Amino acid sequence: MNIGRWKSPAALCGLMTAALLLVQAALMGAGLSHISGAGEAMALSALFALVYGGAMLAYARMAKPGAGEMLFVGVFAAVAMLARTAMLDFETADYVSFLSKWTQMFREGGFALLAQNVGDYNLLYQYILLLIAKIPLFDLYLIKWVTVIFDYVLAASMLLAARYYAGDRAGKAAFLLVLALPTVLLDGACWGQCDPVYVSMIVLSLYFLETDRPMPSAVLLSFSFAFKLQTIFFFPVVLLGLLQRRFKLRHALVFFAAYIVTMIPALAAGRPFIDALSVYANQSMGQYYDRLSYNAPNLYLFFPMLEFASSQEFTWMRYIPGIDAKGTNEYLTEALMPALQHAALYACVILTLIAVIYWLIHYREITPDMTLELALFFAIFLPFVMPKIHERYFFMADMLSVLYAAKRSDRRFIPLLVVGASLMSYIPYLTRQRPLDERWLALMMFAALVIVTRDLLAGMRRNRAALAAEAMKGGAC
Repeated sequence: MNIGRWKSPAALCGLMTAALLLVQAALMGAGLSHISGAGEAMALSALFALVYGGAMLAYARMAKPGAGEMLFVGVFAAVAMLARTAMLDFETADYVSFLSKWTQMFREGGFALLAQNVGDYNLLYQYILLLIAKIPLFDLYLIKWVTVIFDYVLAASMLLAARYYAGDRAGKAAFLLVLALPTVLLDGACWGQCDPVYVSMIVLSLYFLETDRPMPSAVLLSFSFAFKLQTIFFFPVVLLGLLQRRFKLRHALVFFAAYIVTMIPALAAGRPFIDALSVYANQSMGQYYDRLSYNAPNLYLFFPMLEFASSQEFTWMRYIPGIDAKGTNEYLTEALMPALQHAALYACVILTLIAVIYWLIHYREITPDMTLELALFFAIFLPFVMPKIHERYFFMADMLSVLYAAKRSDRRFIPLLVVGASLMSYIPYLTRQRPLDERWLALMMFAALVIVTRDLLAGMRRNRAALAAEAMKGGAC
């Protein structure tokens, strides 16, 4: 049977979705703590099965697989879904201290509560929490369900992007790889975070930019920014696109218009326009004053942290002869750490300006086919030099490194460095264990940054030589 035609894959997808629905419902009923009966188990299973079925239909339409391939991908994706639903009961401090309380606030306050700032996420996520509060299922399961939706959206986005860079086989491999990547599994289904949401939009935005469709690229980038501030790691690519005229003024206006649209429900609830517009400004003020890095594999793992103020174990001082590794650090205090953070922030701004200005000065040497390299550079560089960065902020770099490996067969080790460092940086938060010195993770990420930078500069040198040769040829004529 060839399922390249539309009706055949739909039937096969329906059969696999029904099988997953039943198996999943049985496992949920038997294994999840907050399921009170068969009806709830079936309802929750239906939500996740719906995500799976939609992803399989999307894969069938995009990849045009044969029957055997469709069956293999379907089974693979179903196992990936079962792995996700097996982690639904896992509660982190983020959920206990924040998400559960915010959801309860929306449960009690309803739509009118959008006039206030509930939590420190932007408005799109607050709308999601409001909807979750109205559904009679355990809120943690639904929070994770939202991210799982975008796990599969991300996989489909990566299929499109990898296929653009390296062909059909690479696209199909990227689809499967993303569903199985440990950082993707842990971020949403285990941790209850939402990084796949905004990164899936960024990958699609990059794909549309590369395929000369700047309008949907701008809209998706706006929605991504409305969801997560870390979208700014992609903004240098937008600046390059403006200089190369791949983006024009009208696309910038579309970006701002789409962002304003995301504010409409909050404005309708009575929230002042300036207040709705300044969520990120409020979000970044007055938080996190005890460390320079929150498990992120970046530069600041080589600096002292307040939580280890009574020990020299994680500072360079332990290498000084005569210093007791467990001795008290009487200089590192709560008053000093904010000053260190501010100094690191100023240094980060200077480094970022140097990098951005350098690339913009030489933008003619960065051809459109180098857009992915530039995007990956900034996705690693910015969280590497920024203080107060969390481990999950390298999630965009994880995905772009996979695309880079697809594009360049001689760089297939890059995701091992980037994703490997990201994965191990999750362990301290999720398990409260530090299985290895995290500075090794920072060195892994730094190695990836050096290699990507070298590749980018090498491509620029080649383009510079080509431009010079073209200028000489034109002068001779």
